[in-house]
Amino acid sequence: MQFRENMRIGQRPKRVLWSKIIIVAVAIIALLVVLGAGYTYWALAPMRSAESRVEKIVHQKTDLVNLNQITVDYRDQTTYAVVGENAKGQQKVAIVQGSSQKVRTFPRSDGMSNQQLTKLLNDRYQPKRIYAANISYFKGVPVWEVSYTGDNGQLNYLTLDFKTGKAYRVINGL
Repeated sequence: MQFRENMRIGQRPKRVLWSKIIIVAVAIIALLVVLGAGYTYWALAPMRSAESRVEKIVHQKTDLVNLNQITVDYRDQTTYAVVGENAKGQQKVAIVQGSSQKVRTFPRSDGMSNQQLTKLLNDRYQPKRIYAANISYFKGVPVWEVSYTGDNGQLNYLTLDFKTGKAYRVINGL
């Protein structure tokens, strides 16, 4: 029998080692998760820094001790609303507008509760989904800035009076 020169006796075809492929795939996925988390942390650093700055301003210029919630609105200028409690346990809202360190505070009880706001939105506007309801200022008046999806699937935006729920501005179909 003649054999070709490059053919060896007893050589088996190479088998695919699935364990190595799985290990490499898991390593690639883990690397992508770590890179994604790092990018997210890096991308949100300015927001964390701004929130930290606002917290310091609110602690210095108000009687709020426990800060529960910070929201931001970018309408005309950056406006931060901080909901917190004072030493007596009363809930208050502190508004910090723009780069100024001017802080306005008012009792949270002066406005509609979250439940009242939700009921008003459901009764008047029938939202499919409410994305955000933030406290802000509009023309010197405390307001609720609400974004939601309507029945037609379009994004809508409301500016409602903080106390009464009267609509100052309604934008449908963004």
